[in-house]
Amino acid sequence: MAKHKKTVPTKTKDSSSMLSSLSPTKQDLLCVLLLYLITLLFFREIVFNNAAFATEGDTAAAHSYFRVGNTIQQTEGIDPLWMPFFFSGMPTFGNLAYVPHDVSYIQTAAVSVLNFLFLKGAWTWLVVHYFFGGVFMFLLMRVLNFSRLVSLFAAFTFMLTPYAIGLAGEGHGSKLMALNYLPLAFLLTHLVIERRDLLSFGLLSASIGTLLLTRHVQIAYYVFILIGLYVVFQIAVNFGENRLRVAKSTALFIGAMALGLAISSYIYLSVYEFAPYSIRGGGGPGASSGLTWDYATNWSWHPAELLTLFVPGFFGMKVQYYWGFIEPWTNSSVYVGLVPIFFGAIALSYRRNAMTIFLTAVTILIILVAFGRNLAFLYNLLFTYLPYFNKFRAPAMILHLLPFLLALLGAYGFTFLYGGEHIKEDQRQALAKRLLYGTAVLAAGAVLVLLLKSWLYDILSGSFFFRESELIQAKQQYGQQASRAIAQLKQARFDIFWKDLVKFFLLAVAICGSTVYYLRGKIRAGTYAGAILAVTLIDLWIVSGKYITPVPSSNLEKNFAADATIGFLKEQRGIFRIFPVTPESFMDNTYAYNGIQSIGGYSPAKLKIYQTMLDSSLYAATDSLLPWNLNILNMLNVRYLLVPGRLPGNRFEIAFFDQSKRLVTYENRSALPRAWYVSNVVVAPDDHQTFAALNSPTFDPARTAIVGTPLPQPVTPQDSSSRLRITEYQSRRISLATETAGTALMVLSEVYYPAGWKAFIDGQEAEIIRTNYVLRSVVIPSGVHNVVFTYDPPLYRAGWTITNVAWGVAGLCILGGLWQLPAVRRRLRRKEEKATEPAPNP
Repeated sequence: MAKHKKTVPTKTKDSSSMLSSLSPTKQDLLCVLLLYLITLLFFREIVFNNAAFATEGDTAAAHSYFRVGNTIQQTEGIDPLWMPFFFSGMPTFGNLAYVPHDVSYIQTAAVSVLNFLFLKGAWTWLVVHYFFGGVFMFLLMRVLNFSRLVSLFAAFTFMLTPYAIGLAGEGHGSKLMALNYLPLAFLLTHLVIERRDLLSFGLLSASIGTLLLTRHVQIAYYVFILIGLYVVFQIAVNFGENRLRVAKSTALFIGAMALGLAISSYIYLSVYEFAPYSIRGGGGPGASSGLTWDYATNWSWHPAELLTLFVPGFFGMKVQYYWGFIEPWTNSSVYVGLVPIFFGAIALSYRRNAMTIFLTAVTILIILVAFGRNLAFLYNLLFTYLPYFNKFRAPAMILHLLPFLLALLGAYGFTFLYGGEHIKEDQRQALAKRLLYGTAVLAAGAVLVLLLKSWLYDILSGSFFFRESELIQAKQQYGQQASRAIAQLKQARFDIFWKDLVKFFLLAVAICGSTVYYLRGKIRAGTYAGAILAVTLIDLWIVSGKYITPVPSSNLEKNFAADATIGFLKEQRGIFRIFPVTPESFMDNTYAYNGIQSIGGYSPAKLKIYQTMLDSSLYAATDSLLPWNLNILNMLNVRYLLVPGRLPGNRFEIAFFDQSKRLVTYENRSALPRAWYVSNVVVAPDDHQTFAALNSPTFDPARTAIVGTPLPQPVTPQDSSSRLRITEYQSRRISLATETAGTALMVLSEVYYPAGWKAFIDGQEAEIIRTNYVLRSVVIPSGVHNVVFTYDPPLYRAGWTITNVAWGVAGLCILGGLWQLPAVRRRLRRKEEKATEPAPNP
């Protein structure tokens, strides 16, 4: 399309390179080899010492779900779709905590092969994805006709940006994987628009499916926004030239997106089914869909944080030293490097065209969106009207697109200078003069910062480097030593700020100074480009290296090591749950990891009704001596409470004491069994009445059940002749033998979840009644019966089928597209001709 070609840079030959005698393909492969070596060196501790990026936080949480899922799969021989160990039971497939089968076939094959290049360590699969990001960015730039050196600059920028490097240490592996497919999705979208062929269509659909199968919906959503805007941009640029071509390109893009979505059906049909029941689907009591505004806009960026694009440590680094404006905190730096910003400014000043204007506009847009609650008008529009946007939290996450956009925009500025034949002499002299003045100012700034370090601290420390809330916390924690603690914290933060400020001035001098030398003909283009690549690499290496803190892989298992309390609990017979009472232990998955069912745990997308129950009832005290609702503990089958200290009164008995951890295990003798009959039924048509009853000290869950609507038939109190016994208890199947003297209501202390759980009485399906807000019950006829609860969501099976069929369609498209390539057909014909040639006479 002629109009679009005006926005593509003229290809600059790497004539200065000693490797110019090699074929273009070999030169590209050598660039990829360089990316591999840089990746290998940067992650050397992970590769050569088999270290882990992290062994706590989200990394540990993910590992706990993996361990529990694998245990269920091995012991029960089924796909783990429901785990009873977290939050009294929850679906762990629809909320993406655990995926029984890896259907991302292309990614799995590629990672398995490339992982050998990184010695196939326990955590090197993450390193492979960083390598993917660099290679995909390099290939995109080459397809867009940029030179190899410029393409390497963009690859460095995207691959080594601190905001992405920090993801591995935070345990955000799925986010990391999704992000590194961004250049590939953009590249294949571009090829679909330009070539409109079957091969591009098949590859794009496969890449979209692979991107979605990384399981990070929010990053995938942002990638779709970006490539969607690019398609709209291409339509606007080319619409007047050839509407038929535009229509074909658009149709192929939409078709590829649809096929990609179909490829991801195995996961996302279940996600779609789970979403209305999760905290992200409903957002809490009274909300119809999506997250609440306050929760969704946590981690909003702030305009002042723009300073970190130049001085990454302006507001400190990592949680303990961060004092900026992102609430509640941040552990990363949205730093892209000085070189992309410098070249982006050059592109806007001297290389303005449709593409650079588009990239600038999108860059500004994502920064404004990242402001979240700090630019509430814009964010609220998207939050209210953009489909599914209100399912996501952390507006600053969209800034993961920033390195890609600035790398691409900077490539146009780099090409303008590196391809020096485009620069007019008057432009060259004027730009050199401006940069010379700028270099002088920056050099003076560097000297002043180096000489006046103490003075700078005295000037800034009065209002910088701390938050008011930290002073209050310090007084509570350190008492009279609070001022000293704050002073030490300020000094540590100032040191981070000062070092990065010095680095800013020195690198800025290097960038501007080398450009002045180049513009004045003092150094050659190849030398200049090499210097720029070196500065880019050094800049990002220094900052990103701070987010690589390898730890021994063995620490991960140590986090979940069974202590004396866990040993005691595992010896206890029967089915029961525990209540770790401190906030930290309540969110600890260690108990689940060791096969102990807890009413707590950690999950970013737990069931909404369960979270609402926790918020509304768990801490509504029903005993003057205790801060908890005993009704909730009893009905949730909480037999043991884990308390760091002694409890007042004699409500519970001490069952075990862990001397080393000072942890007391109390036995709750009033805990109800996993299933029981009730004598009374109370109808509470709304949440207010339900929680009023649950929170009442006079409510007894052993005798009374709370339901939302009247039962289809009255129930009778049971006598001593009634029997109730659990005969089978598995994650997705619970069988009970019942015997009743009359019609009874049996309450099962399992979480109510209608999207997949079914009940059968003697093989006939029975209605599951939502009881006590979060539990299940069924009406049992008089007599002896077998009651079975099963979890077998039909959308899970449908998703599996659709995904594999869609992969087959994409594969056929790719094979058909390859057959259409003249080079492939020629090679195949030559092989056929050789195969049919008669053998020579002996």
